[in-house]
Amino acid sequence: MERRPYETPAGATQREQFKEEGANMLDAATERANQAGEKASDIAQSAAERAKQAGEKASDIAQSAVDKVKQTAEDLRSKDAGEIVDDARAKAAEVGDAAASKVDSAMTATGAQMSTLAQTVRENAPEGKAGEVASKAADALDRGGEYLQVADLQMVRGDLERVIREHPIEALLVGVGLGYLVARATRR
Repeated sequence: MERRPYETPAGATQREQFKEEGANMLDAATERANQAGEKASDIAQSAAERAKQAGEKASDIAQSAVDKVKQTAEDLRSKDAGEIVDDARAKAAEVGDAAASKVDSAMTATGAQMSTLAQTVRENAPEGKAGEVASKAADALDRGGEYLQVADLQMVRGDLERVIREHPIEALLVGVGLGYLVARATRR
């Protein structure tokens, strides 16, 4: 003889309670994931805005260097060959020093902004796995910010050359990714 399961009205109610509690847990987890996604999106947007500002600052520095070169060319038209060579050397050294100084100050400012962004990420990081990822990202931002604040132009150039030689494919992929992000940020 086959045995049929016997359900009581109390058993049916308990099953419905389990289903309802499971649905509530799922809704709560979905809401937390949405909130974490929104925070991550806000942080990424903030980082993109800061990268755009750094790009604009670099563009201003480059434009300033171009203007100085144009002025030097105009000055050279009115002088003889000996004076032109001496003045060109002096102006080139002056422009190079000024550009290097501006780049160093821009790197220091960018490093400070990265450290500030790292602190913001730490303060706004959600709990759990997303918080761990945010904390690691903040640590990386902080290390990068400290490096830019301390490093000079020659040190950065040497480090970049070394990393590109050691990891050419990764460097290419990073360059493509950064180019995409800068292009996307400048379209807005």
